[in-house]
Amino acid sequence: MTSWRYVLHHRVAAHHRALSGISFDGEWLQIHCGMIRVQVGYAWDGCSPALRVPGTRIWLGVPDGPVMDDGRPAAWRASLLHDALCQFRRDIPGLTRDAATAVLAAELHDAQAPLWMQRLYPAGVRLLGPQDFPGDGPRLA
Repeated sequence: MTSWRYVLHHRVAAHHRALSGISFDGEWLQIHCGMIRVQVGYAWDGCSPALRVPGTRIWLGVPDGPVMDDGRPAAWRASLLHDALCQFRRDIPGLTRDAATAVLAAELHDAQAPLWMQRLYPAGVRLLGPQDFPGDGPRLA
């Protein structure tokens, strides 16, 4: 049994103004002119933190939200794009924490996630998510 909750079976692409001016070509992720693409085979654990109970299909942690009309949890796509941005953040010139968070927030809104998720999840990643994005520059003490 895999340790990942999700694996992409089709490439996912989206346009986000927050990514305008960023250019990146990686094996799993590409960004050009505001367009982000995540390739088939990319795997992630959904909203974090989340852990699979060993030997089961049960996951404990931050919920991915209610199942929507497409059969996927509300935060499925938002967690995918945010996870990919965070995973490769050190390799993506100009990527800021605010841009990655804006992508998450926009995707939650577009998915019509419950309002509590649209408010809580971006605030949570701002506070508890990765803080070291190259576009943010050095932090002053």
